[in-house]
Amino acid sequence: MADASFKDVPEIFEVELTESLIARTESLSTFRELGPPDLVHVLKSTGRSGQRDLGSYHYVSGVDASSSASLAAYINSLTYNIEDDSGWFSKGTSWKVKSGCYCCFNAFSRVDVRVDVKIPGGVQAYVVDLRGERHEATPEIWQETFLSALLRAILYSDDPTYWLEAYRKLDPITTPEGELRFLQAAEALFMKGWQVGSDPEIQVATVVSNHLTAAIMKYFGDSGRYQYAANLFEKILAKEPEVASLLARSYIGMNEEVKAVQIMASAIKQTPQSYTLLHVQCDFLRAKGKYEWALKLARQAVNCAPSEFVTWEKLTEIYIDLHQYENALLTLNSCPMFTYNGRDAHRTLASARVHLPPKGAIIDILPERVKTEDDEVRVTQCLLAFR
Repeated sequence: MADASFKDVPEIFEVELTESLIARTESLSTFRELGPPDLVHVLKSTGRSGQRDLGSYHYVSGVDASSSASLAAYINSLTYNIEDDSGWFSKGTSWKVKSGCYCCFNAFSRVDVRVDVKIPGGVQAYVVDLRGERHEATPEIWQETFLSALLRAILYSDDPTYWLEAYRKLDPITTPEGELRFLQAAEALFMKGWQVGSDPEIQVATVVSNHLTAAIMKYFGDSGRYQYAANLFEKILAKEPEVASLLARSYIGMNEEVKAVQIMASAIKQTPQSYTLLHVQCDFLRAKGKYEWALKLARQAVNCAPSEFVTWEKLTEIYIDLHQYENALLTLNSCPMFTYNGRDAHRTLASARVHLPPKGAIIDILPERVKTEDDEVRVTQCLLAFR
């Protein structure tokens, strides 16, 4: 039987056809946060009578999920990527991609958006809810799905603790146009950001403490381009005063400290109970060595949000800065306890076999040379030394 594996694409071959899709549908109600990486299921066939079709799947992040056409294009790209009997790339192999299904979780509406592709044939897009029922995919659903996929790619793909077999990671944003689309979607859905959840340390996701804001700060912060994040937060500040904490952090990242202080001073009058704003002030004062001043703000943050772990954590850190280790231990022991929710994951299924392509070829870095009598002498000396 010909090798039906994809070249350079990891795959898990199913024991029973479409079992990965069935398992994903059954697991939809267990996804609590951003959801797991996208699932791509493919059916391969030789077209010969009596030859059983093969089902395989892999996980992927970074694919443009803005429309059914973009997801169908990804599946179509796999049709030219099957290896032949010898394992070398060949378009003339006897195995062909018969159909494919791309599954992408919408973390805002808590539904699974799927695109079925028949080859040759048509493309069908639909939505699967938590009960397994199908619905139509609206433009609003597609925008949420696009942003959900981006957030997973930005936050999860480089997480060393998030391991998944047959996981393919692609660059989510490769052009300035793609970055602009990310900013536009983030602005449109910013007020719904709390719906996608937050880091495990945050007990209650808010409009400023959630996966969306974390992804924005990570993407533009890691590249040192805080001005793009600041421009976005400036637009939203008029509708949501608490965004001032994110705006101040952005200006500090841009080394615009005077502007950041002005924003914090103005915002604290409007939202004096915002622990995120108090924490930005704490970090700013700690950077300036004003630990006693930061301590007062950290205590106030605990009073504003006593059920949040991060407020107690910040207070503990400042006590350590002040070398008040007894107070640090007492504060740490006072931290609220809550259930830790990790990353969403697929159910693990038994596989017929797993195909993991090599990450790179091993090549000779030294030129070939003819073996000499000196080489034989060295080998003999080494053998005698070990006796």
